[in-house]
Amino acid sequence: MSRRIAIIGAGLGGMTAAGELAHAGHKVTLFEQSPTLGGKAQVVSRNGVSLDTGPTLLTLPAVVRESFVRLGAEDLLPRFIPLTHQARYQWSDGRIFDCFEDLERTLEGAPAEAKGLRSFYAEAAAIHRAAGEPYLEAPFDGLPAFLGRVAKRGLKSMVNGLKLSTLDGLARKHFRASPQLQQFVGRFATYAGASPYQASAAFALIPHLEKQFGVHHVEGGMVALVAAMCGALTRQGVEIQLGVKARWEEGPYGLRAGRPGDEQPFDAVIVNADPLADRPLGTEQLALSGYVLLLEINRRLTLPHHFIAFGDDYVREFSELFGGEVPSDPTVYFCHPAASDPTVAPEGKSGLFAMVNAPALASPDDAAGWESRAAVLKARCLAVLKRVAPEVQPEDITVLGERTPLDLAARGAPGGSIYGFLPHGKFGPFRRPRIRSRVPGVFYAGGGTHPGGGVPLVMLSGRFAAELAIEHLGSGA
Repeated sequence: MSRRIAIIGAGLGGMTAAGELAHAGHKVTLFEQSPTLGGKAQVVSRNGVSLDTGPTLLTLPAVVRESFVRLGAEDLLPRFIPLTHQARYQWSDGRIFDCFEDLERTLEGAPAEAKGLRSFYAEAAAIHRAAGEPYLEAPFDGLPAFLGRVAKRGLKSMVNGLKLSTLDGLARKHFRASPQLQQFVGRFATYAGASPYQASAAFALIPHLEKQFGVHHVEGGMVALVAAMCGALTRQGVEIQLGVKARWEEGPYGLRAGRPGDEQPFDAVIVNADPLADRPLGTEQLALSGYVLLLEINRRLTLPHHFIAFGDDYVREFSELFGGEVPSDPTVYFCHPAASDPTVAPEGKSGLFAMVNAPALASPDDAAGWESRAAVLKARCLAVLKRVAPEVQPEDITVLGERTPLDLAARGAPGGSIYGFLPHGKFGPFRRPRIRSRVPGVFYAGGGTHPGGGVPLVMLSGRFAAELAIEHLGSGA
């Protein structure tokens, strides 16, 4: 039986859920308050230069491809460009660590740490088998069901899981004499907006996934993936309403959703928003936000696609961040997509995405200081750029835009936090808000719920939300 289902929010999680439900034969209406689809996956284009303003890389491409296959839309997918040189890491003393998809090639550049790198990646693979696979294979509906899936991997997996240290502890275990590679490992906690000194070693599964399944760039930028998903939804007959800030409510006659004052009855609702967004600021510590600087460079840079310039004192950096301050010596992530994709910048030019971690807003009063904070972080980003690319002159640089926690908050992110829930503690990754809400028939999708952030996981959350909605409707609810 066909049912009416509302999707509120057209990020990639909401779009995936809409496609799955329409493909299952339901009548789906997708509401989005912005004039464009994609949620955080937006683009800035000027003078032939295009830059993603949200996610900048793609892991687990098979998850994304499968989502399109399930909708009969694989032909719409843009090309995924594999990056054999996955990232370059550099320190202020000039030391460089190049990370390649091929571990042997990585080891050639760090022969003194070859043993540690081999043992680290071996343990990261074991963590993925023990905890990552059961975490990603089904919606998280509580610890007992999750531990049941872990137990299928054997008692040793459960014991090892209980013994996990912090991510920093794991890094020190394998790289006792290399503070640089300790930072390299610790950085993966920031994929979830966390501190390596408080986040679980379970986050080591991220570098394993990058090594095992590759790091990819979407040709034309992430906006090309959004356009492809829009085409898939059109094929499935999804009704898309842009510029509508919809809401949902539970009434005596069931669920209603839509524009305030014009809500319509629906049999189920999927909310593509962070479950923490409706809680008052300050009631829960949030994961990190970020400051983004978008640049047009009037020359073609020689920087690799992904480049990370570390600050000198990582402990101080995270102490400042979780103390509510912007970092005094920040680690800066640069994305230079023209290194792999000539369609995103004209010959002789480059676009550059620069990002530093920033604290989420702890209270409404925090918003007042962000104009001056943004100016400070802009200057620090440009100073680091001068260090890593000395050929760039001030006259070569045009600022295309900036993004601060205020911009993220305006799009519904709680406190401007990119990742929402802060997964600190041994079981932090597994305490993430669930997809199934406490209201029957209402489900969540997106990076703020299970299984977390990143394009493939967000799309997986949309698939899980659709499956739970179909199960709910099939139960006669």
